Amino acid sequence: MSGHPSRTSSARLEKICRAQIDRAPWPDFEAFDASAYPLPLRERAARQWWRRAREEYGSIHEFTQVAHALTTLRAPIGVLGALARLIGDEVRHASLCAQMAEATLPERAPGEVYDWTPPRAPWPAPPSDAAHTLRWAADAVLCSCCIGETISRPLFEALATLVTDPVPQAVVRQILRDEHLHATFGWEALGWMLGELGEGDRAWLQGRLAKRLGAFERSCVVGGVTLADLAGEDAVVAPPGPDAPPNLGHLDARLYAMIFYSTLESEVLPRFAALGFDTDRAWRERGLTREPAAPST
Repeated sequence: MSGHPSRTSSARLEKICRAQIDRAPWPDFEAFDASAYPLPLRERAARQWWRRAREEYGSIHEFTQVAHALTTLRAPIGVLGALARLIGDEVRHASLCAQMAEATLPERAPGEVYDWTPPRAPWPAPPSDAAHTLRWAADAVLCSCCIGETISRPLFEALATLVTDPVPQAVVRQILRDEHLHATFGWEALGWMLGELGEGDRAWLQGRLAKRLGAFERSCVVGGVTLADLAGEDAVVAPPGPDAPPNLGHLDARLYAMIFYSTLESEVLPRFAALGFDTDRAWRERGLTREPAAPST
């Protein structure tokens, strides 16, 4: 035998996966010259690229779980087909971000840069009874797509403006080609599910929206930045000047918070309001009861 059967199968499956997720032009990671940048800068960027890889990896699990739940409910083929596209996209994004993290720290083995410990989903497992499965799926889509993916797009747009090296720039551009579709899926799918749910389920989702907003605020607003600190500031991202320091893919905590609040105000909350949610109430009840965690910078 030429090798262990499980390793051979794994290599073949990886080849199938690679054929599906590679999209021309795939970033030339070997062209990244790590020696041109100081180690602290590369470590800062690698931490943020790895965090993104973990988030994308989590989305693979999340969207697959939602797809299974909606398949049991015999959801329309357009919903299931769009979900299948999202899952494939997230596999691509996780691979892109992980490879960028690895390229940023070539002096370390991949296992020292990241690990693929399966993530924990941000919501409970789907219920066993069909009566509550649809509202569970609506909550998952509300959280991961309507809020998460909508906020993700302007964050990557900011990176596309700020990154100064062509290799991480190519990674950002690859991901941006998909992000708007993911948010669109969320709003369209949630609208469809709300039409299938009763008033009691819609009231339950109103409460879930408040909890989700609070959770995202705790996750996105870090480093002691508060909404009051950002009063009067616009989340305008200008291209770096010729004397600006290099950026390999990191956003500071203040800019991250500015983009979060700006996108909530301009896009997320208005779209929830258009779907019939009481967004003023949800924001008041979002339950931000503890100090944000330290930033990952």
